Amino acid sequence: MAKILIITGRIAEPIVKRAIEASRTRHVVEVFVAPIDIAAFLTADYVAKLLSTRGVKASIYDYIMLPGLAQGSGAIVEEAIGIKTIKGPINAYDLVDVLRLESLDMLSSEKPADEVLQSIYIDRCRRILIELEERAKIHGISVGGLHIPIDPPPIRVVSEVVSSHTLSEEALIERVKYLIESGADMISLGFTALEPHPDEVYRTVRVVKKIFDIPIAIDSSIPSEIARGVEAGCDMAINIDLTNIDKVQSISRDIALVVIPRNPQDGSIPTDYRARVELLMKTIDAVKGYGFEKVLADAVLDPIGSAFTSMLAFYKFKMLRKEVPMFMGIGNVTELIDADGIGVNALLIGLAQEIGASIVLTVEHSVKAHGSTREVKIASQMMAVATAMNSPPKDLGISLLVLKDKRRFDTPIDSYSEVVTASEEEKPYTIDPMGIFKIRVNHYEKVIEALYIGRKGRILIRGRTAKAIRNEIVTRELVTQISHALYLGVELGKAEEALRLSKNYVQELPLFTIPKPIDVRSR
Repeated sequence: MAKILIITGRIAEPIVKRAIEASRTRHVVEVFVAPIDIAAFLTADYVAKLLSTRGVKASIYDYIMLPGLAQGSGAIVEEAIGIKTIKGPINAYDLVDVLRLESLDMLSSEKPADEVLQSIYIDRCRRILIELEERAKIHGISVGGLHIPIDPPPIRVVSEVVSSHTLSEEALIERVKYLIESGADMISLGFTALEPHPDEVYRTVRVVKKIFDIPIAIDSSIPSEIARGVEAGCDMAINIDLTNIDKVQSISRDIALVVIPRNPQDGSIPTDYRARVELLMKTIDAVKGYGFEKVLADAVLDPIGSAFTSMLAFYKFKMLRKEVPMFMGIGNVTELIDADGIGVNALLIGLAQEIGASIVLTVEHSVKAHGSTREVKIASQMMAVATAMNSPPKDLGISLLVLKDKRRFDTPIDSYSEVVTASEEEKPYTIDPMGIFKIRVNHYEKVIEALYIGRKGRILIRGRTAKAIRNEIVTRELVTQISHALYLGVELGKAEEALRLSKNYVQELPLFTIPKPIDVRSR
């Protein structure tokens, strides 16, 4: 337990006091309110002189905590007063987490506390993940150099290139590069299911293998495609069942096979989870009977409507065959539900780990599923760390919070003499005599584009941020009216967020609409 003196400004004082109370800290905390409104305007030199005149001595406190945005080093205060001086968080609300620490020694005199803590949390997560990697090498199978554990964590992420045979070599390489940068541990190459493309399978596998050092899977149930894929050097074949195993039994035994419970009579997957498990075990035994050792079981995750039943099949199989690693394709759920994929993917990976799936397949086929590889990879790391720490996937230092925050805070404002309620009524708008702008987001090249049309011609300004485009507009003097400048600020800000979130952008329309439930109450 330590004695802490927190320095703040007049406006933030009530927030700081509420945060201290909410933290239920064991430390003894006092608040020193400097005669200044905004805490971020405080400097280390000013605080050192102020505390010296107020009689603050080393015998009274163990720590002095400056605001996170205070200018200057805490070492200045420490040298003047003789008390270890650290910086608190940027936002006063985050004092709740800081004051729950057993010791504040880890905090810095130079960096805000939240930055220091985030770095510590990330380092802790990294150590845990590295330890889990070592564990996977001992208790698992190796596929193309990738160690897949018998039981997660870690969960390996396979990302699929849909209809890969239809892509040019350049487009295929670009797609695979994007998926690897997003966190894929393995690339799956998918093909049209209705007709065989064995030569195209060979070509695509060779193209990817030539450029990238990453395991390659082929997602096909057609024997000729599987054979050519293996010949080209793929490391895994997905969709092996009782209808095709006897036709591909001559392929290398080094290949990993993902087995599914397809009924050889009618090609269906049993709906009853018990029948599904029974057929999956029968198929696994048949595949192993041909001498294949790297065998993974996929009970086939169904879309919402029967997803829970199919998960029962995964769970039941793992209870019966603990020695067989499980493979789960989650695209049937994420692609077939009109909900933001971030939360859906996080929940699915959490369930996959509970069930015991060692490897998951994600697909970024539709626009709404864009970014799923990154989301699934982060989710797999979250669940791995949470499991290792015997904790819920919360407050770990890594998260998938994008559109919502963990806690609400209100930024305090300075005093004012008048309150004006802005009208939503449309006002007459005069066109800037210098010209107009048409703004769009180019998701393919990952830039914002602002087309100027006016007295100085037609100029297309391209940039990755609103600030960059704003600076170019100012430099070229393309705006003469304050109203036009404010309008462009709003639109360019929206465009930047749309680019970051892979969201559609339409000039002058809202970036988001909040869904409302259908009102079925009697009127």
